[in-house]
Amino acid sequence: MVDGRVYGPNGEREFGEVQIGKGVRPMAQHGQLHVATGTLTLRDSGGGLIDEAPVSEVSANRVRFTGGRTVALRMGGDRYHVSPGWGDRGDLLTRRPERVAKAADDLLNLIETGGGTVR
Repeated sequence: MVDGRVYGPNGEREFGEVQIGKGVRPMAQHGQLHVATGTLTLRDSGGGLIDEAPVSEVSANRVRFTGGRTVALRMGGDRYHVSPGWGDRGDLLTRRPERVAKAADDLLNLIETGGGTVR
């Protein structure tokens, strides 16, 4: 795992320690976001399924007031805010915003490469 991302042999990627919310309601502080075989999957802190959708049907944009560290996702009509790496327990006091922003960039690139819409 490098910066919360696991790279698999077929290009799949997993972002760990993802803060996931829906509106103002937090859904997972230490969730997971997995991109594999053309599907984006959100899982809660216990590994339970929150939502999944084909990457080509996902739209995403950077949330400006967070300094680019949070991505707004629209998946099948539902909207989520995700911050890859933001829930990292090991980096609690020295959480590096640039690392979280880099993970957000990587996520946006994956969505765009997979045929999704990035604004």
